[in-house]
Amino acid sequence: MDWLLRRLADRLGVAPAQAGEAITPRIQFEQPWSQWLLALVVIGSAALIIWLYRREGSAPMWYKMMLATMRIVLVLLAVFMLSEAVLSIERTGLPYFIVMTDDSASATVVDQYADPKAKAAAGALARAAGKSETQATRLAVAQGILLKDNAALIKALEQQHKVKLYRASNDAVSLAEVDRPEDLKKAIEQINGITPQGDQTRLGVALRQVLTELRGVPPTAVLILSDGQTTDGEPLAKAAELAKQKGVPIFAVGLGDPEPARDLELTDMLVDEVVFVDDIVRFEAKLLSRGFPGQPVSIKLKRKLAGSNRTEDIETISVTAPPDGQSKKIEIVHRPRETGEITYIIEVEQRERELQTDNNLVSRVVNVRKEKLKVLLIDGEPRYEFRYLKSFLERDRTIDLKVVLLSSDVEYAEQDPYALPGFPTLKDGPDGLFSYDVVILGDADPGFLNGAQMKNLVEFVTQKGGGLLFVAGENFNPLSYKRTPLEPLLPILLNDARNPVGGGVVVPAFRPVLTTEGASHPIFRFGDDVTSSRLIWEKLPELNWYLDAPKKQPAAFVLAAHPTAKAADGQALPIILYQFNGAGKVMFNAVDDTWRWRFRVGDNGPFGRFWIQTIRFLARSKMLGQKQAEVTTDRKRYTRNQSVQIQVRFPNPGIAPTSGGVSVDVKKKGEGPRKVALKAAAGSKNVFEGVLPQLPEGEYDVQLLPPPVLTGGLPTTTFRVDPPAGERERVQMNEPELRRATAATGGKFYTVQTLGTLLDDLPEPQKVPLDTDPPIPIWDTWPILLLFLAVAAMEWVFRKRKQMV
Repeated sequence: MDWLLRRLADRLGVAPAQAGEAITPRIQFEQPWSQWLLALVVIGSAALIIWLYRREGSAPMWYKMMLATMRIVLVLLAVFMLSEAVLSIERTGLPYFIVMTDDSASATVVDQYADPKAKAAAGALARAAGKSETQATRLAVAQGILLKDNAALIKALEQQHKVKLYRASNDAVSLAEVDRPEDLKKAIEQINGITPQGDQTRLGVALRQVLTELRGVPPTAVLILSDGQTTDGEPLAKAAELAKQKGVPIFAVGLGDPEPARDLELTDMLVDEVVFVDDIVRFEAKLLSRGFPGQPVSIKLKRKLAGSNRTEDIETISVTAPPDGQSKKIEIVHRPRETGEITYIIEVEQRERELQTDNNLVSRVVNVRKEKLKVLLIDGEPRYEFRYLKSFLERDRTIDLKVVLLSSDVEYAEQDPYALPGFPTLKDGPDGLFSYDVVILGDADPGFLNGAQMKNLVEFVTQKGGGLLFVAGENFNPLSYKRTPLEPLLPILLNDARNPVGGGVVVPAFRPVLTTEGASHPIFRFGDDVTSSRLIWEKLPELNWYLDAPKKQPAAFVLAAHPTAKAADGQALPIILYQFNGAGKVMFNAVDDTWRWRFRVGDNGPFGRFWIQTIRFLARSKMLGQKQAEVTTDRKRYTRNQSVQIQVRFPNPGIAPTSGGVSVDVKKKGEGPRKVALKAAAGSKNVFEGVLPQLPEGEYDVQLLPPPVLTGGLPTTTFRVDPPAGERERVQMNEPELRRATAATGGKFYTVQTLGTLLDDLPEPQKVPLDTDPPIPIWDTWPILLLFLAVAAMEWVFRKRKQMV
């Protein structure tokens, strides 16, 4: 009957079914009869006709029955036409099947499964997506589920559904729709092109969005490929209530390991770029831990052997891993014995089933030097501070000392091999001011410097990167330097500075207190670590005088302060502080009796360490200034929603480009470089800055591009972009959430090992009504009329042949 009705529909010009559609022709009546009347007429007429034909003539019974049948057909045709029969065409479509793939940042995780079968299953799915087992990220596993065996899953679903593919993280974004086999190629391309880009996982929001978009046509089911972790918005199980109301079951494949993540990570390695042989070098880093709270872990300091990829262990320490989500500062101290550019590595031991191991180490290139530092020591009188400092620096093998003592006679410079007759008049040359690394300016009358010499000293600091140390005195330094070219170099403001012993006031003995920065600063490293250094500091002899300078420059860093005296703003009175001035550093020491720190220990104790470490700290600016340019970023580690600020600095402004801009290459590991233009910073000729907006996760290298033409290697730096905090903190598969969502809707939960029964478990698809074509009248058509006349004529002819009435 269906075949006949379809042929009739074709003859009547009914439009054929479109892709994914089906048509169902039916006979309906515009003027239907009631059932009892229809039965009475048809049955009564048939009975009467048969009774009459049985009584008529002498024809064989079969002949009579044939004629009776024809007469009954005429009755049925009459009822058919009187009921105004029409052909009704109903159209139905294939139901939707929804596939949602999690593309949040946590999809980059390569899980270290405890179960070898789960690891093998994940690796096999990753290979199906064209990835290796080491690249078996959660996204690669999800892609493998969809693409395995040439997308067999999608092909099977497409036979009875319209398959709609979404990626879901911040929200649901449509990827492709597969209605016909020819749509499969595009869908495969879209699946292969999915990249983890969501900074949050909002599975509940995404599911509700999809169900709302399809509110007129509920899908057969929803398949979710995710770890189940919702970092923002409505939970998945809550949104599943809407799916339950609509009768839409949720099937979920859990991606990842349900056990808590395990990971040890080192970040933010800090160490001076230039250090000296036998100097105490402090290496700092941050240790982050997940899955190992309170457990002892071993951390090693290594160095890379020159000319090879092999490393050598230097120091090893054991620390306790911090609680999950917290960081712990670690410190390793080392005294280098060899010179050169050495790559130092801090590495935390690898533990079984760590989430990733490429973050277990950080490295830095350090320039270790042995050459002597040229120091110029200037003072007015041979006070104790000058005498002991001069004596110590003369004996130190790493210092090349020259001294200017203003109160000395002419013979002093001839008799003392370290003495100069006066302040250097020349800038350049072996005896010029610029040949020195550090100038220590004691309690000297500024009148001994002419205008050109003061200008040279300013240029020595700001242009050449030299270090300048003002050591306070009761006569001249620094109060006499007010309104001289040297005043702007001071990290203190002279307007309110005073000598506290004026008028016969006695200063109580005191021991400066270290600020937070000072406690970890290298100039106060008297022991092998912060704790031992602090203990030594707290036992130092007290000091008897200081210069009262209550206000500091805004950019100055205070390292030590008075324990009781306060500045006008309530802050502790600064005693030792420094600031950057152009390419160099300037320090101010408000005391003049550090020589007291020699008590019972001599030069080899805190006094000697303080001064040699201070000189080296100030000299590093000039050492670094030998580099023609340096590239830095404002941080070493970012999250994807943070901008990266890149800065290029030329220590010597004379070689900075005058075009107003420079360019750098920013290269993500495994990808090609990206050229970024930097512009000159406001008010600066030697600093160039630029900002990169949100970058994808990964390791990045930044390299300065010529021009300007630089000698030696091009300056570089590195930084790292991590997923947003929410995506990093909860990376284990949330199996309970996925199970709740599937159970509430009548679906099912699978792992990478159990999804083989997925197709068999899906519900039978239900055809979706689309619309009904306008009815086509057939009761008053010529074929029906001709059929009626033909049957009537045949019945009349056959009756007459047997001479029946």
